[in-house]
Amino acid sequence: MVIIPDILLTLALIIYLVLVRIKKVRFRLTALVLWLGAVLLVDTVITYSKIDLGAFFTFMLVLVLGSWLISYLIIHKDKRRLLTGYVFNLSIVITIGYIVILCFPFSTPLPIILTFVIGIMAFVLMSFGGYALIIYLLWNARTVWKKESRSLGNMLTLLLGIAGLLLILFQHFLLKDGSIFAYIYMVIAIFLIYYFFSFMTILTSSLLFNHLKPKFDQDYLIVLGAGLINGETVTPLLAGRIDAALTFAKEQLARTGKQPLLIMSGGQGQDEKLPEAVAMENYALSQGMLKSEIITEENSKTTLQNLQFSKALMDERSQGKPYHSTFVSNDYHIFRAGLFAKKVGLKSEGLGSRTARYFLPNAFIREFVAIILMHKKRHIAFTVLLLILIAAVIVINVKFVG
Repeated sequence: MVIIPDILLTLALIIYLVLVRIKKVRFRLTALVLWLGAVLLVDTVITYSKIDLGAFFTFMLVLVLGSWLISYLIIHKDKRRLLTGYVFNLSIVITIGYIVILCFPFSTPLPIILTFVIGIMAFVLMSFGGYALIIYLLWNARTVWKKESRSLGNMLTLLLGIAGLLLILFQHFLLKDGSIFAYIYMVIAIFLIYYFFSFMTILTSSLLFNHLKPKFDQDYLIVLGAGLINGETVTPLLAGRIDAALTFAKEQLARTGKQPLLIMSGGQGQDEKLPEAVAMENYALSQGMLKSEIITEENSKTTLQNLQFSKALMDERSQGKPYHSTFVSNDYHIFRAGLFAKKVGLKSEGLGSRTARYFLPNAFIREFVAIILMHKKRHIAFTVLLLILIAAVIVINVKFVG
């Protein structure tokens, strides 16, 4: 077994992670992808020289590298698509499969170690993942109830946790072969699997959108509005968005000398004393921004209108000249905002402000539901087709098999 190349690669990874930990370098997903590519390339070459299946491993390596190249090209072209999540997740699955295959010749240690780690993680996830998820959802619900209002939007993790508990009880106490409960449970399980993969696609797309930061060449930063305290003061959540925009603007100015204009976008709600954009402008002025560096868009009521009306302002000011823009919102929200930006024809990047960790599960569940509803025709069609197939299987099983 050849171990020196894998030892060097492992040391390189450890050094990189240590540098990230002590904040000497920024964590970049690209660096991990390149490291894994080097591992697969080196171990494939070694394996190729030792066994008579070199053509097969070469084909598999080309498949892995090809999937990542396609994933990169799709993300590079436009990351505001669910396709980025589909292809990225598929690349991960193909890569894991190749790592497992590569460990069988026992030519190098890294594939064996990685396969062992993957196997342990898969076993733990399949055996205890559901129970751990339910415990986490209920614990998170308790935390949210302590720190936030008890609205329906803040009860999503509680509702999911209770639903998970009921599903477990249904499985253990009501599930019997050939009973109506067995068929109901099968339908629920199939739909859970379908929406789990949909959730993972949206989650991956959102994480990639957050990870890939905009370049420091922006002409406009669009800050998306949110509700106000007492109808006139920005909330901590909205202040976080404005702070993220101010930080980016200052860093861009320091690096390039180019000052982006901030577009504060938000109309006046029925319970608000002034437009959100005006309250946002007041906050930015209190943080040292100049009034000449701020534009207010005071008519929008939704995220779609935020982007649509802001685009109209930028188009008018630019008079047909190309410009670069980035919209700013909370990290859990910017992928859906990116979908809206694409819908209105705005070629814009996204910048996310950090959200309290305890609030993220509820917030992202809301985003997941909202994105599903954005593509409801596709999901309704698939749901109907799935129900027809399930009904056909049940009829065949009852009439001909049972």
